[in-house]
Amino acid sequence: MKMRVFFFIIFSVLVYPGFAQQNVIQKAMRDEIERSMKELQLDTFEKPCYVSCSINEVSVYSITAVLGGIVNSNELKSRGKGNRVLVGTYEMNDESLDNNLFSSPEMNDIQVPLDDDYLGVRRALWVSIDNVYKSAARQHAKNVETWKEQKKPLSEIPHRVFAKLPAVTLHDNQQFVPFDKMKWETNLRQLTQLFVKSGYPASNLSLNYIQGYDYFESSEGTSLKLPVQRTMLQLAILGRDEAGELVFDQVVWAAAHPDELPTVTQLMADIEARIKKLDERKKATKFDDDYTGPVLLEGSSVADFMASLLFMGRERLMFDNNIPSPTGFRNDARNSMESRIGKSVAASSLTVKALPHTKEHQGVKLLGAFVADSEGVVPPDEVTLIDKGILKDMFNDRSLTSSTQTANGHRDGPGVIQVSVSEQFNAKQLKDKLIAQAKEEGLEYAIIIRNENFGRIGIFNIYKVNLDTGAEEFQRQARFSSLTFRNLRKISATPGDTAFNLPGFGAEGGFASYIVPQGLLLGEVEIVRAEIPSYKEDEFVKDPLKQ
Repeated sequence: MKMRVFFFIIFSVLVYPGFAQQNVIQKAMRDEIERSMKELQLDTFEKPCYVSCSINEVSVYSITAVLGGIVNSNELKSRGKGNRVLVGTYEMNDESLDNNLFSSPEMNDIQVPLDDDYLGVRRALWVSIDNVYKSAARQHAKNVETWKEQKKPLSEIPHRVFAKLPAVTLHDNQQFVPFDKMKWETNLRQLTQLFVKSGYPASNLSLNYIQGYDYFESSEGTSLKLPVQRTMLQLAILGRDEAGELVFDQVVWAAAHPDELPTVTQLMADIEARIKKLDERKKATKFDDDYTGPVLLEGSSVADFMASLLFMGRERLMFDNNIPSPTGFRNDARNSMESRIGKSVAASSLTVKALPHTKEHQGVKLLGAFVADSEGVVPPDEVTLIDKGILKDMFNDRSLTSSTQTANGHRDGPGVIQVSVSEQFNAKQLKDKLIAQAKEEGLEYAIIIRNENFGRIGIFNIYKVNLDTGAEEFQRQARFSSLTFRNLRKISATPGDTAFNLPGFGAEGGFASYIVPQGLLLGEVEIVRAEIPSYKEDEFVKDPLKQ
């Protein structure tokens, strides 16, 4: 192989104003790729069959406030680069028999200059391409030797091929609304003043905003210039109960531009309500049991559950592209779901589709929508992953290891996911079914998880449902024992659906969007207590906020 990626880890990407500047970046990338395809040659090794480059021009604004004061306010501008070099052919190259697909950085590598410097950009790309080619050329020679030793046609040897796809050109010169840094510093000061007289002085509120462009050029002729905007306003409310045990609440407000976030008035009302609710929850009983039985998910918990099960676990619906070694040993980490394509993996009422180009659902802007992935592959309008319980497809990039795989434009993650369930009941009927199933299994209670965002921390609160009266008792600190596709064997849902944007998954920490039922009843889930360390801090001088 190899490929190398140097990204500043933030959401995604910005470009500075000026059409000429963007021309310099793209021209430098195209010119250096063209030169590499013509002139790259090391000793007796073969020439590259494919070269691609990406540049991410980024401007990131980060503001953090605590107790009405700004503790961090930064603007970072940078240009990150990435490149891929394949030596040999699309069918047999340096990646074909090698599971180590990344080259280590070399000492002579340099960053892309921030200045609009054509020669500087070209030199930064040349150093990386040259280093990666050397590694790729040697690996390709090893792969050819290994193939010859097998004395079999390539078709009979497990190997990785690089998908052939038509070239595309996608250029979008979006005009960005300027970011008002002073305005948002003022907003965060005002909002965090709410914690001064609360029992949660360690709480913080952070705004992270990125806007920009992704650039991608390849030797095939693909050329991308795609704008990216992502805003994430993160609130973490932190405190302790009387026993010294941590209590917390968290929420993330997502938008493209900060001006699309809720108003300060709306945010203040939400934060005040969360503080009040957490005051009450500190007194609530902790969940202290091991439960296996039906669970009703409501609101954002449905999206978090589906995201965790479908794309974050060992059985995630994404090809890992590992291949067996030439000796026949199969990598233990290989995704077991691949062997289940065409088989039943969930209830026949469940269908899961990817809708990458869908930008809005019932007035909610879907931040996970995209036109092409970071390899320049344009996904189809719809990819059916599960159809009536049957696994049909999985997400994949251009590296293919079996005939079941296609390059479906999802190298960077889910994008937009629609979950639909044909067995439907209204909210009351769904709760009644929950209780009936729990009684049938001889359980003492049932469980509801309502509007809990557990995907990022794994801990959530539950409601224990009395099987005789239907009354609900709030309890805190539970977690899933494990999540597998067994949890989807018996499901039903409400007729209506809603959309949620979930942060932290996707290209460079981007968003994924989920269109899911408002309520989802699962036939069997394991839930156990979540252990949180407990200790009391000695105070030798009284907290000044308490005076």
